[in-house]
Amino acid sequence: MPDELELLQELKKRVGELQFGDEVSRDAWQRRAEMITTRLFGTNSKYLSDLAAISFYPMVYPTSNDSKRAAWERGKTRSANLVNTMMEELKLFGTDVQGPEEKGSFSTTTKTPGSDRSTKEGVDAGSQQIFIVHGHDDAMKEGVARIVERLGLHPIILHEQPNKGRTVIEKFTDYSEVNFAIVLLSPDDVGKARNEPSETLRSRARQNVVFELGYFLGKLGPDRVIALYREDSDFEMPSDYSGVMFVLYDSAGRWQFDLLKELKAAQYDVDANKLL
Repeated sequence: MPDELELLQELKKRVGELQFGDEVSRDAWQRRAEMITTRLFGTNSKYLSDLAAISFYPMVYPTSNDSKRAAWERGKTRSANLVNTMMEELKLFGTDVQGPEEKGSFSTTTKTPGSDRSTKEGVDAGSQQIFIVHGHDDAMKEGVARIVERLGLHPIILHEQPNKGRTVIEKFTDYSEVNFAIVLLSPDDVGKARNEPSETLRSRARQNVVFELGYFLGKLGPDRVIALYREDSDFEMPSDYSGVMFVLYDSAGRWQFDLLKELKAAQYDVDANKLL
C-alpha cells in the first residue's frame, strides 16, 4: 500500500498530465484529491475548501480559446501548488492533525459566508448552500427557493443576506463561495441589435443575471450551473454559453426533477420523494 507522500506525489503527477479540455479526467482527479485529502488531514482540513475553490475555467463567458487554455493551466498550477503544501506539512508534522472521529469520513468543512463558524456538510465538493441568481420575477425566485429548501439544501438569495457594511460586489463575492448555482432567466427586459428595426424588440433576462450566469459558469464549470428560463413567445436566450443546462421553468413542475438530476450528478444527497 502506498504511503502518504506517495499518494500526494501521484496526485501531483496526475494533475500535471491533465490535457486541456479533458473534463472527465479533471473531475476524476478532483474527486480522488478530495478523498485522499480527507483521509490524510481529516474533514476539518482547510485543504478541502481550497480544493473546491480551484477553477479550471475562465471567470466570464464568452471568451477566447487562449483564455480558456490559460485558465486551465492556472487551475493545474494552483492544484499542484496545493499538493506541494500538503506534502510539506506531512514532512514536517506527519498525519497527526486529524482526530480519530474524523478518519474515514467524506464530508467536507465549509465556512458560512460572513461568519467565523465552520460547519460539516455532506457534499463531497463543498457546502449545502445553493446560490440563486434571479431577476424581477419574484414568484419564480420564491418557487425555486422553496424547492431547494424541501431538498434539504440552503438557498442563497443575495438581497436577503446582511450587508455588514460591504459594497454590492464585496457582498456578492463573499456569498458566491458555493459549489452550485441556479440562474433564473425571466423576461424582465427588452432589447435588439442597434441595426435592427424597433419592431424586432425581444424580451430577455436582465444584464446582471446574464453576467452572473457567466461568472458562475467560469467559477464552477458547466456541470454545477443550471439555468431555468420562463417560457415567453419572444424570449431571447443568452448566446455562447456552451455546456450550460437550460431548463424550461414549466407550470407542471417537471423542472424540479431536472434540477434534482443535476444536483445528484454534482454529488448532492437529495431525495426525489421530497418533491412528491
